[in-house]
Amino acid sequence: MLKFTIKPYDVLFFGSGKPFNVGESAQSIFPPHPTTFAGAICSKIYAQKGINVSGILKAVYGPFIEKDGKIYFPKPQNIYGERKKEVIENFFIIEPKISSFKLFSYENTNKPKEIEKLPIYKGDEEIEPFEGFISIEGLKAWINNQEIEKEHILKTKDIFEYDQRIGIKINPSLYSVGGEEDALYRIKLLQLEEGISFVFWVEFNFSCEELKKANLNDEDKIFELFNNEPKVLKLGGEMRNVRYRVEENDFINYLKNELKLPEKIQIKQGDKIKVLFLSYGVFDSKTPKIKGFKIISMCFSNYSIIGINSKNLGIKTKRAFPPGTILWLGCESDKNINSVSFLIKNQNDYDFKEPQGNQDFIGTNLVLVIKKGG
Repeated sequence: MLKFTIKPYDVLFFGSGKPFNVGESAQSIFPPHPTTFAGAICSKIYAQKGINVSGILKAVYGPFIEKDGKIYFPKPQNIYGERKKEVIENFFIIEPKISSFKLFSYENTNKPKEIEKLPIYKGDEEIEPFEGFISIEGLKAWINNQEIEKEHILKTKDIFEYDQRIGIKINPSLYSVGGEEDALYRIKLLQLEEGISFVFWVEFNFSCEELKKANLNDEDKIFELFNNEPKVLKLGGEMRNVRYRVEENDFINYLKNELKLPEKIQIKQGDKIKVLFLSYGVFDSKTPKIKGFKIISMCFSNYSIIGINSKNLGIKTKRAFPPGTILWLGCESDKNINSVSFLIKNQNDYDFKEPQGNQDFIGTNLVLVIKKGG
């Protein structure tokens, strides 16, 4: 597995897949989709080897944020802050509550019928959600039900700011101006703050015949390819150049070692688990059907739109749960699953599995599984 650390030369634009009309203002999304980074890796290999790159990747992990050598992950959506505070000093955890309340009833909310209850906070403080990332130390504290400290959190305003500019429509097949519908539009791009980088991991599919054809049939050879100068990728909607650093590193081992997670989690019927999405969650329905589990509760902000525009896969868009989404699940049969896994479609349901074969939205549905009580 290869780890890439991305440092942009300039501003970047990441599209959501949601169309906009000529004359409108387009705004980069954040965090960017993992498919964008997968596309950058495949594009470089295609440019150098000329092979069909549609099946060369097995998995993408990220993108995450790195600041001053420390990696930050999407903040769990059930971490709230003090309401209307520019600088948040205290953090609060909302959870599904079993208790009955005099002034509140789950039946009087607009929760989906598939879930039992909504996460709430019982206390005197006024709290509200906020967008941000959490350090590996903060994520470990969250898993172990310990207090979240201010230094654990990186708010989005500390990661990037928007830079508004004028763009011009281009011919996507040539990446140049051309066509009958050329037009100007306003665009808000991302300008990363000082010391901020993107970081992600890539796992290659070495059973792919195209990699063998290009003599890239092991990780050392792919590492050698990417470790040669110029260490540059084309990234984002405007295909801007970014500088990268590459190293051989295993994401799953890194995460399990840092968070003290077991290789496998033994779950018995009646047990409860908490599932944290480290990337966007893409499903065929509003509430996913996960094999052997029922949804007790869920916590997320708003649905996102995720899209791809690929020669091999075509143009597709989906509604997605944002990174940091949490599902509380009840187990309906004995299970043995990985603590770091993907939710992969399995006929009409989804299952905790490793990704296999071509994937429309590679890198999505990456989850961290935490068993209640340890």
